[in-house]
Amino acid sequence: MTESLRVVRIIARLNVGGPARQVLLLDERLRARGWDSLVAHGRVAIGESSFEESARISGVRLHPIPELGRRIHVWSDVVAFARLLSLIWCVKPDVVHTHTAKAGALGRVASAIYNGTRSQRHRCLVVHTFHGHVLNGYFGPIANHLVRMIERGLAHLSDRLIAISERQREDLVSRYSIARADAVPIVPLGLDLSALLEAPARADARATLAIPGDAFVVAFVGRLVPIKQPLALIDAFAKVSACNRAARLLIAGDGELRHQVQDAIRCYGLAGQVTLLGWRNDLPALYRATDVVALTSRNEGTPVALIEAMAAGTAVVATSVGGVPDLVSDGVNGLLVPFGDSGAMADALTRLMDDPDERDRLGRAGRAHVMARYDADRLAGDLDRLYRRGLAEKRGWTGAEDPA
Repeated sequence: MTESLRVVRIIARLNVGGPARQVLLLDERLRARGWDSLVAHGRVAIGESSFEESARISGVRLHPIPELGRRIHVWSDVVAFARLLSLIWCVKPDVVHTHTAKAGALGRVASAIYNGTRSQRHRCLVVHTFHGHVLNGYFGPIANHLVRMIERGLAHLSDRLIAISERQREDLVSRYSIARADAVPIVPLGLDLSALLEAPARADARATLAIPGDAFVVAFVGRLVPIKQPLALIDAFAKVSACNRAARLLIAGDGELRHQVQDAIRCYGLAGQVTLLGWRNDLPALYRATDVVALTSRNEGTPVALIEAMAAGTAVVATSVGGVPDLVSDGVNGLLVPFGDSGAMADALTRLMDDPDERDRLGRAGRAHVMARYDADRLAGDLDRLYRRGLAEKRGWTGAEDPA
């Protein structure tokens, strides 16, 4: 085969966050490997920062579907589904790869309808990545049960369900019985970490952010949404502040809980110590200026913010949820605390505040760990092989026809 293989990647929105970063990085790296790539995406929500403009500048082929958003709206979802089906029909992709929950549902159903009209040798491979998952922590018991039933049905329409960590695969295969083990490969995240190795000196980074050179600085990087539990971090930091009024908390991100976070800052009397930075495009400098990056989430896949912080050599403290323990080994390259225990989070932050040698040790170990495992070229190679081998299996290709 001499012509490029075509992949259509579908995501709910290109907001600043881990899934969108992965989608855009994969587009760039797989184009370099000969793939013809197209990204279909919805509209970012009000108050969210977007990667759309930077993606266009980088040469990513974007196909906006405004109705394809994160939240469920019946009529908009019907329109988005029709547009996705039309897109797949026109492009005739070799691979459809979906990302995020709703985009994954609509994209996989549309792909199944398309494949139902094609001969075996012309069907597309259907792949979905669980960056995190909505199987637990997002809804109540009844809605959780319904979501799991839907995901089990969608698994039958998928050729591969990619888990990004071992524990996430255990959730999909064993804990929630979403799919068979042989249909769920593990493909860890990959990131371009080069900028984090070239970040400015600590003193320069702190000067840019107007932070005293001797202050103990904690940072949070992410969306201000319930699943990330930023209010729990405010509570924990208040306990740290009681021990050290010079401690600082930097919050990089935005979202629906912004006003509640501002209220909590006022309630605890932390206005002089907590800074809401909003979305930032200078994260390497932020990580370099920080002593500890904290994560308080209820559920996670593999948090990009932790990978980046560790690559920058910054110590991390995180809740032991989802795929976080596959990234952070407690006491080895970071500290883990139980979810919902703000006292334990405060204790871990205080421990690192009082022990700069421990911070440095964890930071060095974290950098060594992520640089060896989360490289962007490794990710592109993993996906390239998965696509080609999956297509050979799906279409029954042999010999010279086999793209693997």
